[in-house]
Amino acid sequence: MVRVEELSVAERRVWEAFERGEEADFTTGDGEQDAPARGDRWGAERTIRAGVVAELLLREEARPVAGLRVKGARIAGELNLSHSGVHHSARFLSCFFDRAPNLYWTRALQVSFTGSRLPGLSGANAQVGGHLRLDGCVFTGTVELRGAQIAGSLTLDRARVDVAGLAVDCDRMQADRGVGAIGLRARGQVRLSNVTVHGTLILDHARLAVGGSEREALNLDGLVAEGNVFCRHMAVTGMITCRNARVTGPFAFTATTIERPGEMAFRGSRITASGGLFLGGGFSATGSVRLADSRVERELSLHGARLDNAGGEALQAGELQVEGSVNARELRARGRVDLSMARVSGSLVLDGAELAAPGGVALDADGCSVGGSLSCAGGFRAEGAVRLADATIGTYADFNGAHLRDPGGTALDASAATVGSGLFLGRGFTTEGELNLIGTQVRRHIHLNDATLSNPGGRALAAWQLEAGELYLRPKQPPEGLLDLRHARIGVLRDDPATWSPRRQDGLTYDALDPILPATRRLEWLRGDPDAYVPQPYEQLAGTYRRLGHDEEARTVLLHKQRRRRATLPRHSRLWGVVQDVTVGYGYRPLRAAAWFAALLALGATVFTLDPPPPAEAGKGPAFNAVVYALDLLFPLIDFGQEKAFQPTGGGQWIAYALVLAGWVLVTTIATGITRALSRQ
Repeated sequence: MVRVEELSVAERRVWEAFERGEEADFTTGDGEQDAPARGDRWGAERTIRAGVVAELLLREEARPVAGLRVKGARIAGELNLSHSGVHHSARFLSCFFDRAPNLYWTRALQVSFTGSRLPGLSGANAQVGGHLRLDGCVFTGTVELRGAQIAGSLTLDRARVDVAGLAVDCDRMQADRGVGAIGLRARGQVRLSNVTVHGTLILDHARLAVGGSEREALNLDGLVAEGNVFCRHMAVTGMITCRNARVTGPFAFTATTIERPGEMAFRGSRITASGGLFLGGGFSATGSVRLADSRVERELSLHGARLDNAGGEALQAGELQVEGSVNARELRARGRVDLSMARVSGSLVLDGAELAAPGGVALDADGCSVGGSLSCAGGFRAEGAVRLADATIGTYADFNGAHLRDPGGTALDASAATVGSGLFLGRGFTTEGELNLIGTQVRRHIHLNDATLSNPGGRALAAWQLEAGELYLRPKQPPEGLLDLRHARIGVLRDDPATWSPRRQDGLTYDALDPILPATRRLEWLRGDPDAYVPQPYEQLAGTYRRLGHDEEARTVLLHKQRRRRATLPRHSRLWGVVQDVTVGYGYRPLRAAAWFAALLALGATVFTLDPPPPAEAGKGPAFNAVVYALDLLFPLIDFGQEKAFQPTGGGQWIAYALVLAGWVLVTTIATGITRALSRQ
């Protein structure tokens, strides 16, 4: 109990001002002298014992007073209000405290230390019925508010906390009217883990740094914010962690810079951001950014972000869920960008982004699902592989004008991907490395118009089992590397003879070709297959001509198929094929057989007219007819009565044998050819 007569002059001023509801102002008007940083030099004329302050705050008044208001004073000793009920509001403006105030388990109305200098603050489990204001304060020790309950707001605007280790500890704190720390400067960890905030949490323009073995500069793990969280324009040296944070409003780190080279810079796994997560507008992280297993509604923005973790993962967002769109326009990332198994209900936009992971994976979106479109156009560049294996794109995937570089590797892997509308790989699209569309399913069209595909010595395009409504295969120039279209299924295949290049196409099927070229030109196309003879491409092309009603073109294709097959046979097995080709064109040139027959018939008739054979039996048999006799020799299956009635001798006999043999050859080849031709109808 303090006795009034024991009060100093300065303390009496405070006592009397309190009773009148006025402020006790000890400032001199000299800004330099009044600065709390010089408070340790203030004399007795502005020094108040902490016990006197506690006496006033803890006593009950019969009548209401305005509260305790002190400005520019030095508080000597420890202001100990722990486990107490404070009956009056307290405002200390630009004061100097010798020791850290103790508000442990205190029940207070409203407390303000605005602009004061303190060696710390102990307020764990305190209950404040109004606001707790620490604006502009300078702390040389920890601000401890663990478990505090603040009915109003907590403000740390422009405050400075200079202490190694833990600078601000608000673990499990609750603030019903928000938390403000605009321009906060802390050399040490700011811990806001498991905090519950009703209203806005704002840390704009804060400057936070940890050193040595410390890792976390800002800890927002387990944060529950029923409102907005703004952490914009911050400069952070150390890690920001916000695992399991739940924010109903926008969660914004716009224009914030984080420095933690080679380590985790932003740890945001399992975040729930109902109002969107904003890591763009100049956001920069040196170190890895982790968003794995997080759930974001409305929008995830990485627009213009700079992520630098060369040799590692720049962005870890595997199994991310976005109920909205991802805006990563003009993203710059050094290191792997991981969106594998992500789920995006809207669109995923990477227009103008530049990703660099040389020799590795620049963008990993394997297994991701995008309800809208995927856009990697507008100058998108990737140094390293872009992976979309097993991805599902609801509408279209646009890579027009993109430049993907992974020499000797796979520049774009969209194997087994499903695209609901179109896949655009044109208008200057360039790959240095393989374009992998193995097993890809595109409902409508794939555009490779004006594309440049380069993978010397390897596959420029791997499209085995590709399925597409239309394929526009009209690149800017012939691809450098092999095109593998085996077992692909295309509705309409549109190509350009000027850009044909070696391709494998066994099993390739299509309903139509554009342009419709003569068979002789399309045969050049088939001859570009480096594989040994395979019949299916010829059958497919012939069937296409037949559906168009171009039967002659179809027969030309099938004839060349037989010739190609013959070239694969052993030399001794080719003779019969040559005979079939020369005589009837393997059955696809039936008029050729008629020409041979007419020529042989004319030859035989002429020879036997000039040198008629004698009768087999004198005085018997029909009159000799050279034409019918030659016809009887050529048609071994029909007896005209001439062959048996006459018996040629000498040279005529050998000519007769030759005609019989030629007749059998013609009949056999015609039968074989007709059978083959009919079997292809």
